[in-house]
Amino acid sequence: MLKAVPLSPHTARPVNTRPRTSAFTLIELLVVIAIIGILAGITLRVLGRNRELANRAVCLSNMRQVHSLTSRFAADNDGALPIGYRLGQKQFNTTMYASGEYVLLGKLLAGGNPPDARIFFCPSEHDTTQAYNTKDNPWPVQAGKNLQGGYGTNPLVDWAGATFPDSPVRITTIGRIPLIADGVGTPKRVDSRHKDGVNVVFSDGSGAWVPREKFDADLAGCIAPTPSNNPAQDRIWQILGGQDPDQPQP
Repeated sequence: MLKAVPLSPHTARPVNTRPRTSAFTLIELLVVIAIIGILAGITLRVLGRNRELANRAVCLSNMRQVHSLTSRFAADNDGALPIGYRLGQKQFNTTMYASGEYVLLGKLLAGGNPPDARIFFCPSEHDTTQAYNTKDNPWPVQAGKNLQGGYGTNPLVDWAGATFPDSPVRITTIGRIPLIADGVGTPKRVDSRHKDGVNVVFSDGSGAWVPREKFDADLAGCIAPTPSNNPAQDRIWQILGGQDPDQPQP
């Protein structure tokens, strides 16, 4: 018959009756914080990108509304369009009010029942000298202050210092060309809004997005407004219209 062998007192182990606790080590906490930071950064970038895409869509919608107004203007003015540039410099194609007079697209605001002026400004604009109703660019217009719009017009005719050119561009003579676009006068104009491209609306009302890489080589030299940049501005507008400025034009 087998007999039970008593255990040695040194063999017996006490039972831990305290509940086991689970805790993060410092390294684990740092890893979790790092992961949260990475996810937050990704989320913010995605939200920022989505916001810019939404603003880009609103911007194009604004341009199409401005195009509609230019068509009405032309119908009331023997086909004449309020597009071009001022003072011999093709980079001066976004001014709407200067020296107490409405000019260029500003003519569309000069009527007795002007539209909501916000359609003349890009919602992505961060430069207070080009954005809607800022201390540097107030709306309604104020005496002694110019008004800069958000959109430039195809610089086909020089208004000089006049309130309207003697020989304006007429809608019946231009065919399909880029009519209105985000400002492309200087790199700063592009940097202060969409950055990687511009919206364009054509004379037939169609719209397009033009990546910056297509015209950036010509834009890079247009640092300050000067008549010497007029050829580069012509090339940029040809590119916005889908043409190759290095090929002979028909």
